[in-house]
Amino acid sequence: MTLWQLKAFATVAKEGSFTKAGKALNISQPSASALVIGLEKELKVKLFEKLGVRPHLTEAGRRLLKLAETVLSTVDKIPDEMDQVKGLKKGRLMVGGAGIATATFLPVAIQKFKKEYPGVDVDLTIQTSEALEQKLLEGNIDLAILSWLPRSRLLLSELYLEEDVVAIAPPRHPLTKRRSVPLTLLAKQPLVTYEKGTPIRNMLEKKFAEKGIPAISAVEVNLQMGSRDAIRGVVANGLGIGFLSKVHVMSDVKAGRLKILKVPELNIKRTMYIVVHKNQQRSPLVRAFIDFLRGSKGRP
Repeated sequence: MTLWQLKAFATVAKEGSFTKAGKALNISQPSASALVIGLEKELKVKLFEKLGVRPHLTEAGRRLLKLAETVLSTVDKIPDEMDQVKGLKKGRLMVGGAGIATATFLPVAIQKFKKEYPGVDVDLTIQTSEALEQKLLEGNIDLAILSWLPRSRLLLSELYLEEDVVAIAPPRHPLTKRRSVPLTLLAKQPLVTYEKGTPIRNMLEKKFAEKGIPAISAVEVNLQMGSRDAIRGVVANGLGIGFLSKVHVMSDVKAGRLKILKVPELNIKRTMYIVVHKNQQRSPLVRAFIDFLRGSKGRP
């Protein structure tokens, strides 16, 4: 069975005539007939039956037509896909990341991406989710990792990451012995967290406010490269209770440097969303980078 046989068969079914099919394919009527007859012999079924002057599909023909259309449609997409791959040899991609999470993993992910596509230049901007959302709408960046769902309907998003945020303490802290730590008790401790306006800090303040605790008195760690390590270090040295994604403290927990407090009322998650403008959803570069992030090599 060849693609040319399938194309001849599908064209006859569409045109309703071997003669018209031959003209559409730029071959003679006998050649079109021979292709279909050869296909029938190979499959050992009758694909057309003659009712009047027009060939009509048999039941086998109708089933084959659906399959043939799927195959031919896929084949038609091959040149476009290859053009997109060739288009990735050169180009510029402008990426935005919100918060410390993207500040720490995006530079690494971009370097790995550039090894696969060395001809592509990638510009990285680290700002707040609000600022990056505006840049997407203005067309100043191609893609962003945001800590919340975008508000505009012009922006498309998919959940990239969702992680539990936990309270951490040094191993000998008195609260580590409790089966459950209420937020009101936690609020009386020195707290170590990111600066105001950052996603985890915002979620903490909202959660504390729900319990009637109006403000957090905290040791603030500025949003910069390595601040996650700084929080772990400050907490491990006994200077307060910290808040980080669980995945980022497990190595210290296993090593005995930190412990996770049991705070049922905390129940907050750090999220990341891959966000693009609707106009960018078919860009080969943007699609390639999103596919890369979805893979294990791009995960933080």
